[in-house]
Amino acid sequence: MTKRRSIAIVAFAITVATSLALVRAQGQPKSQEQEREVREAEVPKAALAALKKLAGTNPIVEFAEEIEHGVTYYEGSWKGPNGNVDVLVTTAGDVVEIEEVVPIGEVPKPVLDKARRAAGEDAKLYVEKKTVIFYEVKYRKDDRRHEVLLSPDGREHEHEEEQTKEGEDDD
Repeated sequence: MTKRRSIAIVAFAITVATSLALVRAQGQPKSQEQEREVREAEVPKAALAALKKLAGTNPIVEFAEEIEHGVTYYEGSWKGPNGNVDVLVTTAGDVVEIEEVVPIGEVPKPVLDKARRAAGEDAKLYVEKKTVIFYEVKYRKDDRRHEVLLSPDGREHEHEEEQTKEGEDDD
């Protein structure tokens, strides 16, 4: 893969992650998204095991069941070194996203600069870092190279396709 293509893919992944964060922050219509607090006993075993593994020695203080895009997820919350940590997993225990409080001193300068311009210099900023998981699948089909970006629940977020030249090798 060329350096330019790698940069484009990283830029796209950042754009998708930002878009997902904005959509989630703005909320979905109630018919598409639901969330309810649940007891630990209501969390499927695989999801619970994944949450406990990520929490480590930190006790999970809250569990929630979320339905987004018709898919059921489970969220666990606990106190991390800098504040609250929320992790969203599938019923099978696959990590979908991690949200964690970030101290202002650890926020990248371009992010902080843009946030200060938007909020005003004197605004008190609260920052969470959101890590969203995607899988990039590459394959050849009908003399075309494909790259598909999928979330852990199998939803497609991007599909690139390009004609290959005769004798061209895969990445």
